[in-house]
Amino acid sequence: MTNPGTGPAKCNDGSRYTTSDSQPADSSSAHSQYSTDREAASMGGMATVSSANVVMDPRSLLEIIPGTRPVDPNLLPPPDPFLQQCNTLLRAFQFTIVQHPIRARMCGSSDKDWRPLSPPAVLKFELFDVDGNRVIDTMFMQHLVVHTTLWSADQTEELTVVELPHNSNSKRISAAAKSRKRGVTQFGQRTAEPGLEIENNLLGDYSASSSIVEDEHGERGCYFVFPNLSIRLEGRYRLRFMLIRLPSMDNSNGPSQMVPKTLSAIYSEAFDVYSIKTFPGMIESTPLSRALAQQGLKIPIRNTQDAN
Repeated sequence: MTNPGTGPAKCNDGSRYTTSDSQPADSSSAHSQYSTDREAASMGGMATVSSANVVMDPRSLLEIIPGTRPVDPNLLPPPDPFLQQCNTLLRAFQFTIVQHPIRARMCGSSDKDWRPLSPPAVLKFELFDVDGNRVIDTMFMQHLVVHTTLWSADQTEELTVVELPHNSNSKRISAAAKSRKRGVTQFGQRTAEPGLEIENNLLGDYSASSSIVEDEHGERGCYFVFPNLSIRLEGRYRLRFMLIRLPSMDNSNGPSQMVPKTLSAIYSEAFDVYSIKTFPGMIESTPLSRALAQQGLKIPIRNTQDAN
């Protein structure tokens, strides 16, 4: 991604803020966006992350990413109130899909017939400080998760869970299901109509936590990876990703900060899920997938295309 800015700029050397004086505390769709929206998400029952109740210098929590150029602050959005509640030196963030799924083969209902999307979806979260530097704030980033759902290509219907007609003589979904599937957006609050059954269309891990790792160019960043998502029915889809910050037990900003907060939501590019006979094969693993896998992320790596 080309960094915005005006005029020449020096590359950051990765130095941390070290001064001791602290300031007072107070979807095809676009694939990235600066967030200023503050939509509260109701996600009761989610576990919170606890840490010691220690007041720290906000400068000591930020690390400028080595090798990056600062962005002209005039090109960034106004200071984000929520970010500044977490750290007074933070200004804005960018949430981007850096690797989109392209295709997959429809999978079965058993673990032996798992067919992950190829390549796996990878998202990146970037933080900017008040001077426009790209920074790492481990304390902020460790509370971030991304949750995904499956949608139709035109973004009008969620298809994570669907009602499907079943063949009464077989446990397999009938061939007509691919053209008669219907999304169920309030799973658990309704029962299937006669002749239909409620099924998960999207299989795998719906949520990913943050990982601070290096990309294929050696640049550090905060990434979210979805390596094992599979889809049961052929068709054309998009994935919707919601960036959520979980509350921290040491938060002293009142009850309003003790609930999960949705920071952003974006859609992937449309991709195709094929039947067994029409599937053209898996895509060779990308340099980004290889780089992340070498650092311990569980991403399946392929060297050549495989039609199976």
